Amino acid sequence: MYSKWRNSACDCLDILHWTANGTIAKAAGLEHPTVLHLHAARIVLLVPFREIKSLAVSLAHETICWSEHKKAVEWHQIWRWVKYDQYKARLALIHAGSVLWYVRRYSTNAFHEPMAVFLATLTLWAYGWCHGSTTQHADSEKGSQPDQSEPHHDPTFFHLDRPCDDELVQLFVCKGQTMRANVTGVGDICGPYGPERILREGCRILLSLMSWGISGDFVAILTNLADQVSRASSASGQSREVEGMLSN
Repeated sequence: MYSKWRNSACDCLDILHWTANGTIAKAAGLEHPTVLHLHAARIVLLVPFREIKSLAVSLAHETICWSEHKKAVEWHQIWRWVKYDQYKARLALIHAGSVLWYVRRYSTNAFHEPMAVFLATLTLWAYGWCHGSTTQHADSEKGSQPDQSEPHHDPTFFHLDRPCDDELVQLFVCKGQTMRANVTGVGDICGPYGPERILREGCRILLSLMSWGISGDFVAILTNLADQVSRASSASGQSREVEGMLSN
């Protein structure tokens, strides 16, 4: 029942977005504030944002130890979202990227922009972090065997924070697990440094919205979280290096 309701809600938002796109076309590409609301609404509908925010804040404030994060209930809910709700998750990534696109270029410094950027940043971070750790584990199990599959000509990457045609959007939603999800200034959000870089990019954008006091709170959370991710990545890299030396 919830899935049907969510699909209906997304259909309603799509209808509103078609009308908004018509207004954008008449304005020679200028995106009006309603567009940000429509993108942010998709994030609220498609993302377990409460769980993501709760885990992010707990890790940033170190109430949950980084080494223990996979024991948290929120982590398992995020993992289930990435794995079992993957089509809607990738659709949410597109709207999260669109939030960053909008605020970079068409910001009116409205009161809701910091929250939209914060949720979009956490959405991209959570997906990149969870998906990246899952695929790295799968790759290590496969080893270095050559790929014997048939060659394909589908795009290998998708720019989340740039305008794109509907056909490419549908391709990413359906087959995006084999494509790099890129963000300007970040690269692949699922890459080794993607999760940290998207948090830094979110901070950079929020620093342009400091008229609202809550932006400072969001910057502090994202900065602390990025530092935690950086330390964890460094420790993981050193561990792999030691393992490599021992195996040689």
